[in-house]
Amino acid sequence: MSLFTWMALWVVSQPLPNEALLEERFQVGQGWRVKSRSEIGGTLHLPAPGGKSTRSLLVTGESALEYEEAILALNPSAETGGVARTLRLYKRADLKRKMGDQDQSSGIRPAVRKVVLVRQGSQEVPFSPDGPLTLNEIELVRTDLFTPALAGLLPGKVVGVGAAWEAKPDAVRELTDMLRIDSGKIECTLAEFQNIQNQQVARIRFSGKVAGANQDGPCTQDLEGQAYFDLNSRCLAYLSLNGKHNLPGGQGYPASTLQGRFVLTREKLDGPGELGAVQPGDTRYEPGDDNTLLVEELPNLRLEYPRRWKYIQGGARQITMDGADGSGLLITLEPAGRVPSPVQFQLESRAFLERGGHRIVGGEQPQMLSPEISRFTLEAEKDGKRIHLEYYVRATQLGGILVAARFPGDTRNARPDLERLIRRSAITLPVK
Repeated sequence: MSLFTWMALWVVSQPLPNEALLEERFQVGQGWRVKSRSEIGGTLHLPAPGGKSTRSLLVTGESALEYEEAILALNPSAETGGVARTLRLYKRADLKRKMGDQDQSSGIRPAVRKVVLVRQGSQEVPFSPDGPLTLNEIELVRTDLFTPALAGLLPGKVVGVGAAWEAKPDAVRELTDMLRIDSGKIECTLAEFQNIQNQQVARIRFSGKVAGANQDGPCTQDLEGQAYFDLNSRCLAYLSLNGKHNLPGGQGYPASTLQGRFVLTREKLDGPGELGAVQPGDTRYEPGDDNTLLVEELPNLRLEYPRRWKYIQGGARQITMDGADGSGLLITLEPAGRVPSPVQFQLESRAFLERGGHRIVGGEQPQMLSPEISRFTLEAEKDGKRIHLEYYVRATQLGGILVAARFPGDTRNARPDLERLIRRSAITLPVK
């Protein structure tokens, strides 16, 4: 009998413990290989346009994610075992969904498959050190399970078969994707110890009903599942979850119910894996103004912009954006032969404001920021209210980008945002 065979039989024949410490601890550089699959289905009942009838949408969807993940930074006060930031390298990221007759799909582009997740409260804020992410990529990562939160399903102490405890609030929020929990809890029970594939594991059952609110509003969720804690690697290695997501109805239409199933496997890495060794304090994985930009790929413009701006709509030659403070942004594309000079754009902008009843009370004259980019400002008043306006002109061989930004009051601290937008965005096809 070979030494390997003898060792395998010895592991299997080891007596199962009567009790064990079920706790997961984390350290910088620790890594896992993670795979997950999910399915969802159900019917959404919504008010039809005008509110006079009800429309029902059949919803189906599935996702498949595979990645390596390593811890970048710890926060001892955080609930998720003190994990503040992780780094992922996605091998696969596929999401397919159908709402009514509308097919939707998203993934993560190969150029940005390395993603950092920053934990803020109970939410994750992702960015890539290799380039700006799209809103769909951010949503795909944000709604995925933050694996260190699984530690909240463990009691954090020595327990025996039959022991029961409540899952920690952070784990409940993560499993339900709720922003706020109003009532309910998830109860966990140590069902048994087992030998599975030469590994000793603790099987944990959990279930519960939770009421609260997610990004779509008030909701309740019924959850039931099980998890396996590997006693050798000291980590949660498997989780399966069946859930029912209930949305309250409104006047004239019934409540909606979505049912889903989620399965995750998690293998602790012995070494750094494909991510390589993680060095504490590596500035590439620190969030900053440049690596947290968003990107919107339009027919003839690659628009890179800070996250404080919300993309509203875009046509062939005009894009509008809003800021949370009431500011607004208008981007206009012009053919190469029709790009106005900074002085001409300033005169046109003054005339437009004056026709709208504004009085010009100040501003800065056009100045060159680079051979391609110019800037000027205007200060205007109307009905006793003052607004600050920033204007940019960028002239390229493929066409011009004109930016007009409006701020309530003098908000010159927003200037770096605008300069980053005008410098990082690029016309990709000739403007016609």
